[in-house]
Amino acid sequence: MINTSIGPLDGNTWESLIQSVYKRKYSTYQEMIASPGDLGIEGFVLNNGIVIQCYCPSNEYDTKTLHEKQIAKITKDINKLSKYAPELEQHLGQTKIKNWIFVTPRFSKRQIHIHAREKEKEVLSKGLNFIDAEFKILVHDLGFYEQEIRQIQMINGEQLDFSSHTAVRIPEPELNTDYDNNISDKNEIRSYVKDRYLLVLHEKLNEDTKKSYLDGYDIFNDLYRQSPSLYERIVKVINNFEEEIEINCLTWEGTPNELIDYIREKLISRFEKDSFITDSVVHENLILITRHMISRWIAHCPMRIVS
Repeated sequence: MINTSIGPLDGNTWESLIQSVYKRKYSTYQEMIASPGDLGIEGFVLNNGIVIQCYCPSNEYDTKTLHEKQIAKITKDINKLSKYAPELEQHLGQTKIKNWIFVTPRFSKRQIHIHAREKEKEVLSKGLNFIDAEFKILVHDLGFYEQEIRQIQMINGEQLDFSSHTAVRIPEPELNTDYDNNISDKNEIRSYVKDRYLLVLHEKLNEDTKKSYLDGYDIFNDLYRQSPSLYERIVKVINNFEEEIEINCLTWEGTPNELIDYIREKLISRFEKDSFITDSVVHENLILITRHMISRWIAHCPMRIVS
């Protein structure tokens, strides 16, 4: 799963969107079902000489790895033009392939075009009957299709998200001396009842804060592993809300504990406004996530507590 301007994508989602775009764009577009075998193309446009092949990386790869995987994918599928030539010719009929389009959300190195030119020469040298004399291998990224994809999303009733901010992973908790001191110092301010400091309350608050900080992270790990798209939605809500925390703290006029309650209720409310989140996660888990984040903000200092 990767994050893009149109939302999280995996191979199936990306191919489905591109298939929809081509079906809307060309009345003679024909999808190639990968059964009983993959012939190296996802579909073709009769009479226009266009064939497409989709690729979406399964993870957020570094530049080098993404380039290597895309080069390998192009090489593998271009080789299938000659490997499955008789069957492809039957599907294409009188159509000759002019443009073989590699459709991928993003590419990382311009050298991919050099590889495309090399493969063009290789295909042309084989003298295949269904290859046009001006055969070209093109690389299309998300920018070629974003407008059409947005239209499809709106027709399907999806809420559009135009935020350029993509959620990063929530870091694994670490109780170092600084974080431990932050927790203790802030909870000490919370431990006054009617101007009287209560050591027992201070110790209990420290214990609960550390437990929520350390234990709550397990939910994020499970979310990331089991549903990357849901993880992305939850973390984006958290990241956007976190930007407001410091202002709320600096302008707060109530007690420290009232501030904690206010932030807790506000974050829960943000989650509840996203039906995808509330339909996918039981409410108790949202409470645990909220407790973890409040403890994290106390430890890491976005949340300022003053007497």
